[in-house]
Amino acid sequence: MRNGKILGIAYNVIPVKDIEVSAAWFVRHFGFNVRHQRDGYLSLFRGERPILDLIQSDNETRATFQVSQQKRWVITFYTDDITGLHQYLTSEHVKVGSISDEGKYGKFFVLEDLDGNLFDVWEHHDCELNF
Repeated sequence: MRNGKILGIAYNVIPVKDIEVSAAWFVRHFGFNVRHQRDGYLSLFRGERPILDLIQSDNETRATFQVSQQKRWVITFYTDDITGLHQYLTSEHVKVGSISDEGKYGKFFVLEDLDGNLFDVWEHHDCELNF
């Protein structure tokens, strides 16, 4: 008998207030493309790769949690140009934190979408991610 293995994360699901407005925001700022749209739900892809599924939520639940009374993210995006992305998002008035250089662990910053969902952005040139 073969045992299945987890091969990776297929996509992440986040709650949003308005699916159309949120999808347009992610497409504009990150170049994602919309697929599999149905009532109150759609998938955002980067090329052929699924990234996020947006689900229209009727409450204020967001993709965050707290540690020591500080909001934290549940999803980390990867970039190969953190400075360029940070500058672009700042120029677009996206809520972003400052870039933190953590040496051998890479560089990071946190951003917030229109609904208050938090995301971490990470750059690490020695990373072995396959896209």
